[in-house]
Amino acid sequence: MSDDFNFQEKLDQIRNKYDFDFAGIAMALDTNLSSHIKWQYVSGNLNHRYKNIILRNGRGIAGIVIKSGKEMILHNIKDSIYNDQVFNYPIIQSEELTALIAFPLWIKNRVKGVLLLGQRNDKRLPNLEQLHFSSFGPFQREDMINS
Repeated sequence: MSDDFNFQEKLDQIRNKYDFDFAGIAMALDTNLSSHIKWQYVSGNLNHRYKNIILRNGRGIAGIVIKSGKEMILHNIKDSIYNDQVFNYPIIQSEELTALIAFPLWIKNRVKGVLLLGQRNDKRLPNLEQLHFSSFGPFQREDMINS
């Protein structure tokens, strides 16, 4: 990881530029693929509960995105399959998210983190085609790697 990259500043910039209510980065606590995943940087948070969220690979929004390597888009959580199970998705519950997009972040063709951008109070996601960032510090978005 690049020690000189300011994750917090970049998260704040992305959240403000694209008018999201919440932004967060989750990463594995070590390089082991079965490692626990933790929200390490957030912007626009309602509280500090995210600090206590520790996920296993394949669990929670971050775990699913890391395991699958695919982005997740939920335009309306109330109308999704996740609505009846929000207790299994603690970031949705603790941050009161009603819509979100979560991108896998890649380093050397492996998913190492997740960038989650979310809305509250039934606020719509912005036009996703407007999200123009190909890299986030040491990470890259998959669509930029494969193009």
